[in-house]
Amino acid sequence: MSDWSRISPENPEATDTGNVSRRRMVQAGAGMAIGAAMAPLVLAENAQAQAMNGAKTLIIASHPYPDRSVVNKALWEVAEKAEGARYTNLETVYGDNLRGFDRAAERRRYEEMDRLVLMFPIHWFNLTPMLKAYLNEIWGVGAPPELRGRELLVVTTTAGDANAYTREGRLGFTIEDVLTPLRASARYTGMTFSAPLAFLGAAGAGPDALRRYQDAFAARLREAPRKA
Repeated sequence: MSDWSRISPENPEATDTGNVSRRRMVQAGAGMAIGAAMAPLVLAENAQAQAMNGAKTLIIASHPYPDRSVVNKALWEVAEKAEGARYTNLETVYGDNLRGFDRAAERRRYEEMDRLVLMFPIHWFNLTPMLKAYLNEIWGVGAPPELRGRELLVVTTTAGDANAYTREGRLGFTIEDVLTPLRASARYTGMTFSAPLAFLGAAGAGPDALRRYQDAFAARLREAPRKA
């Protein structure tokens, strides 16, 4: 489903999910996403640039339609400038190659971090294809020991608004339900699953809403990582 199917709560550009604390959720309107396309890079040529360099927060972003993104693109700007953080966009680094990940290099980046941030739009009530492939390939069939004791923070966006993501709403389930696989993954890998930062109904957000989202994300990154 593409970003321009604006009225659907399944819209990829508009899926944000909050888990434990709904106070962390930020709401917005619906609309379509636009932007500039990002060219793939070769990870092998950027190994040094991708090193953590002492950063305590590793931010991994994914979007199935990066050329159309508005909301996530605004959040990427915050991620790129965040102090003490290292930002990576999977589609920028790997293009659309779902099997091209450098497992050893990716897992080395976990060693110095205290917090892992996964940032993505909900895509058909799930992860983006690239992020799902990343977890399949990098985390493999077992729990990477480098993840144990770290914090997992999910930052996500949805097309459907807060009313849609209720037991009584159109979908009949909550955004917390959507994030159950990641919550389970955090538990399995020994990570601390923090209350997600979810921007519900975020598609088509105007400048004021985008600034609110950016401020909320920046504030969350300034919080000390939670460790088990």
